[in-house]
Amino acid sequence: MSSSSQEIPLTITPQQAAYGVILPVSLPGGDVRLRIPAGVRDGELVRARAGGTEVLLRIRVAGGAGAGSAAAQGPPTVASAAVPGQPARSSSGAGGWLAVVGVVVAVIIVAVVANSGGDDDDKHTASSSPSSTYSPTPDPTYSSFSPEPLPTRTSYTSGADSSSSVPAYPYPTSAPTTADPSPFDKGTCLNGQLPDSTTAQRVDDVEEVSCSASDAHYKVIQRFGFTSDLHRCDDTPRTEYAFSYRYTLNGAPINEYVYCLIGLGSYSRS
Repeated sequence: MSSSSQEIPLTITPQQAAYGVILPVSLPGGDVRLRIPAGVRDGELVRARAGGTEVLLRIRVAGGAGAGSAAAQGPPTVASAAVPGQPARSSSGAGGWLAVVGVVVAVIIVAVVANSGGDDDDKHTASSSPSSTYSPTPDPTYSSFSPEPLPTRTSYTSGADSSSSVPAYPYPTSAPTTADPSPFDKGTCLNGQLPDSTTAQRVDDVEEVSCSASDAHYKVIQRFGFTSDLHRCDDTPRTEYAFSYRYTLNGAPINEYVYCLIGLGSYSRS
């Protein structure tokens, strides 16, 4: 050993000897952190440099066990370095804290796993079978209607050719002399008769009536504004008829509604 080097005994645990560790070491010039490589053996001399000084560390493995027998004992824990003339630092306190932390972490992990297992059990208890049944209904009938004095009424029943569009009809050039009627609300009942057809047809005399009236033939179950696409009712359950109502001014449409209807009494198709 050269005159600029000093040998310091350093006691480490078997785990630290097996996996390596970086430890604070007290030197005459102050505390420094030195790295102990993995795989050192009891009594081995490790060379390290602290600033411009070479430090020789005489490794002492606690319990006299070598690095090879410590490989299966888990990750390293805190160790202390001994300096000549100074008492060695005890590692029992730090080891005790680490043991407590390890127990707490283990308890938390067990709790999380248990909760996760409970959640999984809850998820897997759900039935894969649907809880409701579905009975198909006949294809809905579609109709289109424009109020007086500018009537353009068409009816349509959906069929195989769902891409067919509602035909256009000429409108009178005279402007209405009264205000446009309000659109029908859900639950409104209508009279008249809509043809059972798979193509759009013009219809007349379809008006709002009381649902208790003897000529109440249809009831509105859904309404779509600003459209004349009768197929909007395809996605509305229970629809039996689709009815288009168009408002015009000077022959030009100013608003349109599509109503999804069900039949009442003998007009029901379900």
